[in-house]
Amino acid sequence: MHVGSIQFRLLGFLAVGTICSFIACSGGGSSPSTVTPTPPPVVSVVTPTITAPAEVVAGTPQVSASVVEPQSDASYTWSIEGGTIIGSASGTSVQFAADQPGTLTLSVTASIGTESRRGTTHVTVQGTLPAKPVLDVATSVSTGASIQANVVTPQGSTTYTWSIIDGTITTSPTATWVTFTAGNAGTLTLTCKATNTVGSVSTSALITVVPLAPTKPVITAPTSVTAATTNNAATVDAQSGCTYLWNLTGGTISGGQGTTALTFTAGAAGTTMVLSCNVINSAQVSNSSQVNITVVAPPAPAPPPPSPTPTPTPTVGYYGSCVNADDIANIVIGYNTANDTCNRVASYRLKATHSGTLASIRPFFIWSSTKPGYNLGDGGIIQIQLQTDDGTTNHFPSGKALATIIYNNPVPPYNTDHWPLLSFPTPPTLTAGTIYHLVFSNISPDPKANWVSLDCLWQWKAYSQNQPTVSDTDMNILEMDPTGKWVIYTRGAGTVITPVIELDYSDGASQGQGYIQGFASPDSSFVNPKPISGAQQVRQIFTVTGSTRTVNAVSVRVNRLSGSSPLTVTVEKADGTVVGQGTATVTMNPQATYTYNGETWNKVTFASPITLSAGVAYHLVLSCPADTVHTTHILAKGATYGYKGTTCFGDGHAEFNPGTGWVGWDFWGIKNRTDCDLQFFFVTQ
Repeated sequence: MHVGSIQFRLLGFLAVGTICSFIACSGGGSSPSTVTPTPPPVVSVVTPTITAPAEVVAGTPQVSASVVEPQSDASYTWSIEGGTIIGSASGTSVQFAADQPGTLTLSVTASIGTESRRGTTHVTVQGTLPAKPVLDVATSVSTGASIQANVVTPQGSTTYTWSIIDGTITTSPTATWVTFTAGNAGTLTLTCKATNTVGSVSTSALITVVPLAPTKPVITAPTSVTAATTNNAATVDAQSGCTYLWNLTGGTISGGQGTTALTFTAGAAGTTMVLSCNVINSAQVSNSSQVNITVVAPPAPAPPPPSPTPTPTPTVGYYGSCVNADDIANIVIGYNTANDTCNRVASYRLKATHSGTLASIRPFFIWSSTKPGYNLGDGGIIQIQLQTDDGTTNHFPSGKALATIIYNNPVPPYNTDHWPLLSFPTPPTLTAGTIYHLVFSNISPDPKANWVSLDCLWQWKAYSQNQPTVSDTDMNILEMDPTGKWVIYTRGAGTVITPVIELDYSDGASQGQGYIQGFASPDSSFVNPKPISGAQQVRQIFTVTGSTRTVNAVSVRVNRLSGSSPLTVTVEKADGTVVGQGTATVTMNPQATYTYNGETWNKVTFASPITLSAGVAYHLVLSCPADTVHTTHILAKGATYGYKGTTCFGDGHAEFNPGTGWVGWDFWGIKNRTDCDLQFFFVTQ
């Protein structure tokens, strides 16, 4: 029993895996024997292998990598050079971002106990091609014109180079902008190549090159003729390779059509004839001008000597730009939910200067693909009604429509012209001296989602009347308030705006206000307003068209920033011969800011009246000593966009002298412009 008991315990002991055993001895006894223990197997760390993309693009936000066949007993820790680990750096996989072009090194360390192994892989990080350049350049230019092109949004670390076909680059072709001269009529190709360390992309612009227009003709004709007289004469200067198309309303052409010399028969007394000449070159490009000729009655038989009567006061007239503006401002036609509480309606109030059939109008619509507040959707459906005046002292629209234009979807891609010529399906008849209203409203089914703006001249500080030579009654802008009542439109307290509009009659006459911008604000691309001090001067150069004018004064819009010397205003011929001069003490506004340029109108009366002869070139020069600084700015006219010479000053342009010589004005980065005028007007008698 004792032996059996021992054997039972032995079997039980072995059953639970002990490492001891007993050996039975003969004679029925037993003795213990020691056995060496077997150690546990040693687990080695295997150098990890990483699976990851061989190439990625710089800036890729989340790239995955992992350990190939990871060991279950191992822990893994990740590190990176040339990139950024996203989230946890522990585990058998990792997420990372590629920071910059080059080579990225990704490592993982496998650890078991105190033993570790490190595996590494390399990822090539590719850069990206530069963005395809977007070009800001005119789509149509004249032969020989000097033009500037710009990359709209240039990228850093990118080089831009330019090339041209059928033109000549005139500045360094390795910049974000370039100037060039157009070649012969046809199509010019301008190409901009953007290059970085990865490669290059290019953009080409096809620009239509049209023949240079003939010079604007100067019509020499009498300012008045006697009714029914024949062989009245008018002439223009000859231009090489051109033909001449004359038109006369209120009279009859009797000879010389197609030549530089015309004869005509006068119409009825008390009327005004409009004589125009259109000069056309061989490419059918034209330029034109017109003059008004008053028809007077034949002299009556000499009456008995009358009693002495007072000398009548001469009729006052004006010659010049006759307009002031500091900037442009938009009027919403529709319902801009960010600012408006109703569907906005605006009216341009205008007095007719001509009797006749109104064929068409040219307004100024504005929109932007990047800046809010100008338009939304397709621009809506714009209804333009010519309405009569209500006859009250307020001179509001009466609601009675004489004619209507419907202009659908003014915003690109449906329409792309800011200054469209819009014709009346049923043209109305206007009477000179009568006030009318052009009422703009948005009749879109959803004017909150589809609206556009009208652009107008903006004056930061109001004068006693908006414009110096026309009353507010004869030209102004009204709007309908949320209650349905008409009120004078202003853009903030103390500011006023003036319409940009042209009215074209079927007989060739026209009227309106054709200046499309004022540049009184400073800009990094040019100095504005321009200083007048010492050698720095400004001037308006002009050649008198139409009739000879006698003037006794001139008004100019100027500010004085410092000093006490007066402003000198000189009228001289192109050869420097002074024909009139005077001075003005200008109000000093040294605190002029971006929103207030401080300029005022200043009148200089000449010691005696001066004559501005038709066909003669003159300069109106503004200067002062170097101890004083005056400033002034210009207006940009819309002649390039279709506005006629009757709506802006067509006889010349503004220039400035920075101290090194006379050049054309500059703005928006374009130098030596000839489409700008000083703010000035002569008083004629």
